[in-house]
Amino acid sequence: MQSNNQYIEIDFSKLWKLVRLKRQTKEALKTALFSLLPFLFSRFASYQHWKNARVFAYKEKYNTINIKTARQQPGNKELKLAVVIHVFYIDVFKEILSLLLKNKTVSFKIFITCPENLHDSIDGLLNQTGISYSILSVKNRGRDVLPFLKILPVVFDENYNLILKLHTKRSNHLNKKDLWSTDLFSKLIGEGEVKKIYELFIENNEVGMAGPEGHILPMSLYYGGNPERVRILCEKMGLQKQQLKRLLFVAGSMFYARKEVLLPVLNLGLKDEDFEEENSQLDKTMAHAVERVFGAGVVFSGFELADTNSSFLNFSCKITLNHPFTI
Repeated sequence: MQSNNQYIEIDFSKLWKLVRLKRQTKEALKTALFSLLPFLFSRFASYQHWKNARVFAYKEKYNTINIKTARQQPGNKELKLAVVIHVFYIDVFKEILSLLLKNKTVSFKIFITCPENLHDSIDGLLNQTGISYSILSVKNRGRDVLPFLKILPVVFDENYNLILKLHTKRSNHLNKKDLWSTDLFSKLIGEGEVKKIYELFIENNEVGMAGPEGHILPMSLYYGGNPERVRILCEKMGLQKQQLKRLLFVAGSMFYARKEVLLPVLNLGLKDEDFEEENSQLDKTMAHAVERVFGAGVVFSGFELADTNSSFLNFSCKITLNHPFTI
């Protein structure tokens, strides 16, 4: 137990996982306790996070899946796909590369961010593939998020306007760490997936982001210790309070997105010093906040969020209320 900003910090995550209830039931229980007995909890940081997150509260029920028929609009036939990968674990990168090589029916360039010590190994692997690539060495700061923001201007300068964001995910605090990354990779870059999702964007101008099915979450249930930062970033972006009521985000921070969706986040002008130094944090960092704010970019830019179960004829957005991989 330690004091932080006058509030008592206790890691309730282990106890939280032992409560055998669905996430929405847990949140309802938390809301009841905090609302009825604020004098018992007001000194705790978890209470303050909950209170700050009331801005994301949504009174109506989320639809677990929303399917839309594609509108008959002229498609955008000039999409250039960039695959942006932050590499921290070389063995996981080899897995990603192997999957990408099975999806060469769509032309793309790979943009890599990585620590300096991995540069030569990655260069050697990519040099054998015949795929166009670029490598940017970065410091181990801001997880996969800050490196992504650093390389985006390079990607846009080369006129790429559809971006697939990947990273060598390992959630070492979870027993299911390999299951999570495997599920994400299979849905985003499994055999035939790149072509299918590329066609989704080509034929549907209203789709701005596509996340892996089963990993699109409502902010109101999964804000963690990040609500105040998310609110500040969203308001700086230009969103109104009412627009924050039903924010969604892609857990795992891997997705396809149009340039127009990512520009509002890039234009926040976040710098190295805005991100904490790496210390194996599980929550409450700028990287965790920006992971959620990517979804706000969809709202701000006026596009729709789809999941990878979509086709170019119909696109869906399945909202997951009880995510098995998130604390």
